[in-house]
Amino acid sequence: MKTLRMLMVPVAFSGGLSSVALADDGSVTFAELDSLLASAGQHGFTAYEEIAVEDGGRIEMEGWRDDGWQLDVEMLQSDGSLTREAQQRSDIPQWSLAGGDVEQALNVARQSGLQRFESLDVDESGHLDIEGYDNQHREIDLRLDGSDFSVIGVNND
Repeated sequence: MKTLRMLMVPVAFSGGLSSVALADDGSVTFAELDSLLASAGQHGFTAYEEIAVEDGGRIEMEGWRDDGWQLDVEMLQSDGSLTREAQQRSDIPQWSLAGGDVEQALNVARQSGLQRFESLDVDESGHLDIEGYDNQHREIDLRLDGSDFSVIGVNND
């Protein structure tokens, strides 16, 4: 009986460590991301170029306000408060993603197996790259067509 108890200790610790590793893997749940996008909207974001989870419980967002000012902010994942903000006058490019487009792209990512979000990036050709993790904690990189949000590439690491 002692042997069985001794074997249970490493099992209990390994399960706890994997939970800690997942919580600090540089990703957020979609519920957390939805809350952060709401905070971004309160800070004036109407179009996006990049959203990325950073180390230290921070998230970086780059995009534009509807008046054309380009924003580059860093906020805390815990409450959406700003830790850094930079602005410059710019025109909103055609290829940027409006808030509703971000939601649509993230829904496609969820349907494609993404369970935790790490980053979204839009390039000048209108393609989107979304990275994160599936329910088995494996990396997924999705490439979407920005015009209809169809999946044009999947890479599982």
